[in-house]
Amino acid sequence: MVPESKKNKKGLGGLGDTLGNVTEQVGEVTEGATDQVGEVAEGATGQVGEVAGSATEQVGEATGQVGEQVGEATQGLQDTAGQAVDQVGQTAEDLAPATEEATEQAQGALGQAAQGAQDTAQQTTQQVQGTAQQAAQQTGQGQEAAEQQQSQATSGASQKAEELGVDLSEVEGMGPDGRITLKDVKGAKQG
Repeated sequence: MVPESKKNKKGLGGLGDTLGNVTEQVGEVTEGATDQVGEVAEGATGQVGEVAGSATEQVGEATGQVGEQVGEATQGLQDTAGQAVDQVGQTAEDLAPATEEATEQAQGALGQAAQGAQDTAQQTTQQVQGTAQQAAQQTGQGQEAAEQQQSQATSGASQKAEELGVDLSEVEGMGPDGRITLKDVKGAKQG
């Protein structure tokens, strides 16, 4: 009989051979897969290059067409703008004499209006001053009459008139020498 330790050694050697075979097969599969991936990548790169080249070419053509159209549109706008500037210039030249005449007329009318306003203001000021002087004279006379009426009232009548809100200038005095008495003030309040 073969001892157990020798059997294990023999079994392990067989396992090493099997692992070697598997490793070799994995290497071959990997090498084959790498070759296939390289071929696919090479083909894809070629196709991407062709598509990119075609797209670049189409973009170039479109850019050229757009550039031409922009150039034509720009030229058209420049021509139109030039014509508009010419028309505005001509219109301005045509309007210049009329504008000057209208300005002169407006200045003349404005001068006349200003002079008229100044004359009216002076007349109004004079009238207001005259009216103010008359009012001052009348107010002075009214004050004198009121003071005279108050001086003709007795002190008791003056106090009562103030309490009752009676205007002494409207009260007729019945006392000696036309003096206003307390009775006169009470009578004016009731009447």
